[in-house]
Amino acid sequence: MKKATISLSLLVAIFANAQSQDTITTKSIEEVSINGVKKYAEKKSEMVARMPLKNLENPQVYTVVPKELLEERVAVDLKDALFTSPGVTNVMLGVGSGGTGLSMLIRGFSGADGAGSIRNGMATNFVSLSDPVNLERLEVIKGPSSTLFGTTLVSYGGLVNRVTKQPLPYDKTAVSVTGGGYSLGRVTLDFNRALNPEKTFLFRLNTAIHREKSFQDQGVNKTFMVAPSFKYLVNDKLTLALDMEYFQSERNSTYVGLNPNADISNFSELNWDWKRSYASNDITSKANVVNIFANANYKINEHWTSDTRFSYSNTDNDANYLFLLVGRNTTRDFTLQRRLMSIPSTFNTIQFQQNFNAEHNWGSVNNKLLIGLDYTQLQTNDTRTTINSYDTTSVILNQNAPVLNVNTYQNALGNATRTANSRDTQTFSAYVSDVVTFFDRLNVMASLRADRFHDRAGDYQQTSFSPKFGVVYQVLKDQVSIFGNWQNGFKNVSPNSLATNPNITVKPEQANQLEGGVKFELLDGKLNGTVSYYNIKVKDKVRSILDSNNVLYAVQDGTQSSKGFEMDLIANPVKGLHILLGYGYNESKYEDVGDNQQNISGKRPAGVPQNSANYWASYKFSEGSLKNFGLGFGGNISSAYYFNDQNTVRVDGFHTMDATVFYEMPKYRFAIKVNNLSNEKYWTSTSWAIQQQTRTFLASLSFNF
Repeated sequence: MKKATISLSLLVAIFANAQSQDTITTKSIEEVSINGVKKYAEKKSEMVARMPLKNLENPQVYTVVPKELLEERVAVDLKDALFTSPGVTNVMLGVGSGGTGLSMLIRGFSGADGAGSIRNGMATNFVSLSDPVNLERLEVIKGPSSTLFGTTLVSYGGLVNRVTKQPLPYDKTAVSVTGGGYSLGRVTLDFNRALNPEKTFLFRLNTAIHREKSFQDQGVNKTFMVAPSFKYLVNDKLTLALDMEYFQSERNSTYVGLNPNADISNFSELNWDWKRSYASNDITSKANVVNIFANANYKINEHWTSDTRFSYSNTDNDANYLFLLVGRNTTRDFTLQRRLMSIPSTFNTIQFQQNFNAEHNWGSVNNKLLIGLDYTQLQTNDTRTTINSYDTTSVILNQNAPVLNVNTYQNALGNATRTANSRDTQTFSAYVSDVVTFFDRLNVMASLRADRFHDRAGDYQQTSFSPKFGVVYQVLKDQVSIFGNWQNGFKNVSPNSLATNPNITVKPEQANQLEGGVKFELLDGKLNGTVSYYNIKVKDKVRSILDSNNVLYAVQDGTQSSKGFEMDLIANPVKGLHILLGYGYNESKYEDVGDNQQNISGKRPAGVPQNSANYWASYKFSEGSLKNFGLGFGGNISSAYYFNDQNTVRVDGFHTMDATVFYEMPKYRFAIKVNNLSNEKYWTSTSWAIQQQTRTFLASLSFNF
């Protein structure tokens, strides 16, 4: 609470200072606002290809979620932002190895290691969360992408790159206050200044305080974030940048699972009381996250540039998980066993990256070249204790249960045995990517990564290669492209992590994707979209089986496939109207995992819906009595999916709808938002399930100076 009070005082002081400095005119604010309108239909990113490559020139599929969309949707967390991307499903607060992070599924593969943990193209920690106040945009990059992004925090389905706000060459202050249901209170600040008259030394500060109770009888969500950033334009060739991010959070980490004797075929059979949490406000997971990013960009000559990046991430967690296991008693009534797990942990990631970009023209041929070097070190330490049955007698489902007693929990932890775990890996990588453009229409890409993995804790080393190829042809110059790609992803596997005495020569797991489709940017950029079909094959998956003596050992022969269709459409057909549509169809299955893997060969992976869709439309009136008023409406759709890999328990799909009304002027904005308009009661899940929030009202007031 002391830190929150200090931060509120800081907000007030800066707010007062901003009022006294009339350094930003209404005209400049209006220009920023107007320029922001078309960003809904733009897909600009130099990080996807790690070179300046336009969307219509890039054979890879990606989606950009800009900060303007987050503001319009009154998004107070990153989960809502991720739901705007087609093919991204089951976004939830996932359980990690000693912390809580944002997990998701992309193209049928778990993205627990990639839901916003890539920051400015660099790795942070997968059990870290963040606040959208410092978010310039989200880049959802589809398909296996190890060639340019390695394996840390990247899934076979893709990754999410969180691009942070950078200092600007003008003065700006934005303050926002949001309140809502379940005691939601939120204050944010975006403060930007040029620190010298030449406007070569720039500073920006983003900060947010968030307090919220649960829609259930117990539960809290308290966060604080401060993110200062600096940029120094040394000269016309050299630019230096430094940004830092401190995020503090406290929240409940509660997950629902099934005991073997639960005997249900659908989660709806539980008839769960949505208001009950069976938790306690006194037993929560706490985290302190520090991210530091430094960048030096130097223009060597008219053809070559150097981009040097350094990233440091530290996460200090005190994770306390509550697992609610549903079973049945002798009379066939449902019972609830409460299992608690304590995992204090620390995560450290250090990454250094050097990229050289070149561009040359030879007549009708253009060549863009990327040469990169990368070093990544990941170290984790944790100790864990499990209280398998907190309750001496099982709590009967949907009946009153005693609130978890923090003293009883602490005493049980003091008498239990802790198990220590550690991880220490480093990876040295080199990669090259070349894009040749013929006749200003045909782009051919060829890329390759060499990766040397060293598990220092297990004294094991492994070398991997990851190629990538792509072709793009602009049928209509700067309007319509047809594209195809072959992309690779891999995962390093150390024998140290396998079953007892594996005695096998371990190879990296490999995922290869074939994809083709159409990209278009029509009507002077007002209509933007992608339609694609993909087919991903994973081989050499490691699995554990039982031998004749009932002892686990490892084999590496598992395969998995995922194929599907995706489309997204972003349109600004007339002034003030924005439309976003997305749809994803996915067919995933385990193809060959052996007879001893609980009969999941040919089954669909848990948590993967066959169909998913998202939509959003808003309109701001530009004339008449309703001038500057606006309306927004949208939703997310997911078909049913399986809770387990054995495909014996299903989770119903859902269709949630949101609506907003707002009044927007250059200097202020007021909005009212309703999330989950129809009060849908639904679950999201991967290996565990979480109840999602019911109908919630929000009101937001923002000022620009």
